[in-house]
Amino acid sequence: MGILEILKYYLYFLVVFFAVVGSYQEVMAKSSHINTAIRHYFGLTFFVEYTVADPNNLNSFEDEVAICDYQVVTPKIFFQEYVSKYRPCLFKNYGRQWPAYEKWTNESYLKEMAGEEIIYAEQQKDNRFAYFTEGAKRAYLTYGEFLDKFKEPNRKFHYYYSFEDPPGPLKNDIVNPPIMDSIFKYTQVTFWQGYGTLTKPHTDAMENMMCVFEGYKNFSIVAPHERKYVYAGYEGVPDNYSPVEFVNPDYDKWPDFKKAHLRTVHIAPGDCLYLPAYYWHQVGSSPGVSIGVATWYKTHHQAADFMQFAMQKHIV
Repeated sequence: MGILEILKYYLYFLVVFFAVVGSYQEVMAKSSHINTAIRHYFGLTFFVEYTVADPNNLNSFEDEVAICDYQVVTPKIFFQEYVSKYRPCLFKNYGRQWPAYEKWTNESYLKEMAGEEIIYAEQQKDNRFAYFTEGAKRAYLTYGEFLDKFKEPNRKFHYYYSFEDPPGPLKNDIVNPPIMDSIFKYTQVTFWQGYGTLTKPHTDAMENMMCVFEGYKNFSIVAPHERKYVYAGYEGVPDNYSPVEFVNPDYDKWPDFKKAHLRTVHIAPGDCLYLPAYYWHQVGSSPGVSIGVATWYKTHHQAADFMQFAMQKHIV
């Protein structure tokens, strides 16, 4: 191959390379033509939000999150009616078929099986939990000590276990939700235990099935494409967090939040909530002890997943 042929292929490569880079920058830059058009025509702020919403049905919301019967909803129905349409779904009693539902309400069992396991938990002076808040710390202690913290009448700190698998043998008491495994690629499981906790409103980049086994959880949710109404990233919080209190919003401070379609889902013991990736949610737990397990999966919406990954890795 002569020098001219090599130069020709090199030029072809450069043209394709810069075309791809240019297109990518156009998609990712918030001030680009495509994102300006999306803001104008669809009321969205960013192309990522457009990819995880149905552009033909952006303003159509049901008043309540759908209730799904796990004995009736097949993987095909689940995919067609919920996953592909980006709709949350509450599976009533789905978690009752797993050993955790019967066993985890017994503290003696929890201590016997995993009391000596070393865990690390979030530590806060109040029950509001987010890793970036002032005073947030992580404490290492045994799981038995963690359970005893809930009984201290004048405790100086609140604790929340939310980082990893169920401790020790307790992981044998759960299984991955079969309906999720039939569609998505499994990523990880996280164990959530606390006492009257309340998270900061945020989004996650994975599909989630949250099953509750003791106490209850209330999810206050807003669809991804309503990002501008939740004031994402305001007041110095990370871009995937909102400073608005979904459970008790200050409309004088955050007037556009009135435009958000806020829905609340109550997850009772044995229930499981399917929450699509990038949904805004604030989670409040029962005043007493609550235990839940979140099973995470790679998102079905691959374009959004790829771009979210690129942003997280600072590629763009």
